[in-house]
Amino acid sequence: MIHYFAILTGLATILLLLATVAGLAGSQNHLYLGLSAAITAGATHSLVILFSIIAGRVLREAIRARNLSDELLTDLNQFFAKKAAYPAALVAVLITATAAVLGFGNRAFGLPPEVHMIAGLVALAVNLWAFSVEGRALLANQGVLDRAAAQLDALDRAAQDAGEAEDLVEPEPVNTKRIGWTLTIGAWLPYLYQVLILWKGDFSRVSIHPWLEGSLLGIWLLWLASRESQRARTAE
Repeated sequence: MIHYFAILTGLATILLLLATVAGLAGSQNHLYLGLSAAITAGATHSLVILFSIIAGRVLREAIRARNLSDELLTDLNQFFAKKAAYPAALVAVLITATAAVLGFGNRAFGLPPEVHMIAGLVALAVNLWAFSVEGRALLANQGVLDRAAAQLDALDRAAQDAGEAEDLVEPEPVNTKRIGWTLTIGAWLPYLYQVLILWKGDFSRVSIHPWLEGSLLGIWLLWLASRESQRARTAE
């Protein structure tokens, strides 16, 4: 994980600096550089947030299924609490998105260009700060995962020496219904953002694709979840 984070952080930092320089110089490339920087930075921070959620879920399952030390879960819960990676990532994403929206502030809301310039400089500083916080947190969290892996290896060796196979707890099933609702509704949020914020309510300017396809996929998942629920009730 730390390797992917380092690559994305380096790319995001370069794009953020280029976008800042292009904006201060009044270059026409500022729009494309700023958009690329915002997407890359947001993806980097989102990766940190998703990694923490997934790592926590996997480690909880491992503790439940293989009777690992509860101390590992405590250490993982402190991953964001002490290292402040989650707040840093969230704040950086929000400020970056705000700066990106304010890029259209002059045309859409009549705001002076200096507002976007100040927001962009703040976003650059906050992102650089957040990258450092997240990097330290990920390095510390890697130690927790390494200890969990060591305990799993020790349990496997002990089971092999004893000639026994451990009974594994079945993982919880995927909540298809929840994913379906998320796709059905969430797929339209980028579309509404473009229509209402970027084009001030002009629906003719924005295509419904691929948001329509994403929403249809969510509806299909809801239908599958409904069928599974009916089958379960019939079996009972």
